[in-house]
Amino acid sequence: MGAMVIAFIGVSAVAVVAMVVLLHMCARSGAPAAAARARGTAAAGEAGGDDIVVVDMGGGGGGGCGLDVAAIKALPKVVYGAAAATDQAPGQSSTGCAVCLGEYTGGDVLRVLPGCAHSFHRQCVDQWLRLHPTCPVCRTSLALAPASSPLAGRATQP
Repeated sequence: MGAMVIAFIGVSAVAVVAMVVLLHMCARSGAPAAAARARGTAAAGEAGGDDIVVVDMGGGGGGGCGLDVAAIKALPKVVYGAAAATDQAPGQSSTGCAVCLGEYTGGDVLRVLPGCAHSFHRQCVDQWLRLHPTCPVCRTSLALAPASSPLAGRATQP
């Protein structure tokens, strides 16, 4: 019995040492990036600059930004209902939003993207399009997309 206790204590000590070594290695793997950030901050402080970085996440004007609000509002909308689940356009097999991963329910307002005809909850895809000018599923550019889509004739403006 005494030999088992000593063996258990030995194995426990080895396990604790191994955990400490692994945690130390994991913590050190992020150190180069943290050190580079610290050097950049120190260099900015020495140069008399501020330590504040401003990132513009708005959808206005710059290259690589999303669509403006007027362009997003111009995209067609449809109201999802029980008939929509059985009367889908060719290639439209999804009954859920790829942005929030939620299922469509009756009365949901969906935004239909031109060119690819993918549909999403209006509020989900509007947020996406403010940051990205492409379809969240197939990455078709909406900045160059034609004004009509396969569902544009069925679209309503609720």
